[in-house]
Amino acid sequence: MHEERPDESVGLCDRCLKELYRGRGEFYEVDIHARVDSSPPILDSPNALSLEEIEAEWGKVIQQLESTPRVDAENQVESRRRLLMCSPCFQVWIDEPSGQN
Repeated sequence: MHEERPDESVGLCDRCLKELYRGRGEFYEVDIHARVDSSPPILDSPNALSLEEIEAEWGKVIQQLESTPRVDAENQVESRRRLLMCSPCFQVWIDEPSGQN
């Protein structure tokens, strides 16, 4: 089993590439978990599709999924990311996570 030692490098800041070390209180681990909206589609619009049109649309979706690599299809439904950030980069990021400063 790998034993963590204080002052051991854990990697680089994902924003500025500064090397980060354990035990110094100088970095944050950020876990991002994103999921697609799982609400059922609203089908009661005034432009409702006929059964044949719905079947044709489903056929297109199935054909598209069959040609999409599995990992890409899974990432369209659920995705996780882990970021390491030094304290200064984290403070900038947490105030404006979309980077629209």
